[in-house]
Amino acid sequence: MSEPAAPPSAEASFQRRRLTGTVHLQHDRGSVWMAWFFGAIIVAIVAGLFLGRLARSESVRGYVSAASGLTRLDAQAAGIVRDIAVKQGDTVKRGQRLMQIQLREQTTGGVSTVGATLRSLQERRTGLAAEEARLSVYLESTRGDRSETERNVTAVLRALDEQERTLKEGLAQQEEMVSRVEAYLRQGYATRETLNGQRRAALDYARQIAELRARRAELRQSTSERLRAQRTGDTEKAAQLATTRNELSAIEAQITALGAQSRIDVVAPTDGQVAGLYVQPGDSVTADQVVAILGDTRADPLVVLEVPARAIGLAKVGQEVVLKYDAFPFKTFGIAKGTITVISGTPLRNPMLASADDGTGDAAGAAASRQSVYRVEVRPDSRTMRAYGVDEPIRIGSTLSADIVVERRRLIDWMLDPIRAMRGRG
Repeated sequence: MSEPAAPPSAEASFQRRRLTGTVHLQHDRGSVWMAWFFGAIIVAIVAGLFLGRLARSESVRGYVSAASGLTRLDAQAAGIVRDIAVKQGDTVKRGQRLMQIQLREQTTGGVSTVGATLRSLQERRTGLAAEEARLSVYLESTRGDRSETERNVTAVLRALDEQERTLKEGLAQQEEMVSRVEAYLRQGYATRETLNGQRRAALDYARQIAELRARRAELRQSTSERLRAQRTGDTEKAAQLATTRNELSAIEAQITALGAQSRIDVVAPTDGQVAGLYVQPGDSVTADQVVAILGDTRADPLVVLEVPARAIGLAKVGQEVVLKYDAFPFKTFGIAKGTITVISGTPLRNPMLASADDGTGDAAGAAASRQSVYRVEVRPDSRTMRAYGVDEPIRIGSTLSADIVVERRRLIDWMLDPIRAMRGRG
């Protein structure tokens, strides 16, 4: 009889179950999506670094000029700007003085020859003016005295005439009385003594009339001599006054001529508007240097920018520029745009001369003055600005700021610059 089979061991049972069981595999989808997400971010960052570009702009100052009808005003000689009588944007008339330039004077022994002569002439002019005033006062006073004398003499003569008329009337009455007494004497009604008394009275009237006439003649003669002496003195003083005035006029002409030699006026050759002022009081100017520009107020506006050398490198004709007019604050009225039309090939200011003239000691000002400045012309897209529902014109001479793009670089280059700089220093 066969033996029964032995029961399988636990290890054998486990092996059979392991071979006959089902295996289930499950993917971790969250990890996959996370990997894709970060990968996309990395790709986007890398693409942005290589494809993205960074633009840096420079803000510069300028003013509004005219596109046509410009008149250039030059300094006729070297000197120093003494004063400026107008502001940028002012409307001026032909012949109006815009500024005055003090010319550089020649000196002898450290003393200005023109200045010394001018001071001497001014002192002489002061003395002559005082002499003129004294003679004028004298002539005015003698003219008044003569008029008063003539009035007084006329009044005295009128009184003497009246007195003579009265005496003549008395003489006529007395002569009539004498005739009557003579008739009475012939008739025996009067005595000879009475007749003689009446005749003496008549003679007394005649004597008074004669004395009156003599006094009147003497008064007229003395008055005539006095007035003649006054007229002679007045004539001499008037001649002195005329000589003084002639000399004073000659000195004024010399002072004016010396003034013309020491300073010149820059005047407007035509009507227009001050489109640009290139100097300030105290600035040194050379012969034929542009000091101002006049523009036609009816011409289209043209923005003129003074761009430093650090901002001129990437500026191109046809490039768009953002304009911010001072008269229309951009935070309230927005910005305007324009297009660069002209970029000057030579600087407006010599940096070496500018740094030599700058004695302020300001580091920022000195750095700015050491840069060349170029003239850039921009044509604005519109000649008006919208302000409170109304299109306001852009006025010639008004000032503004402009933003010019001066640098465009890839982001990767911008990020690698510090590393390259460190490598270069190493």
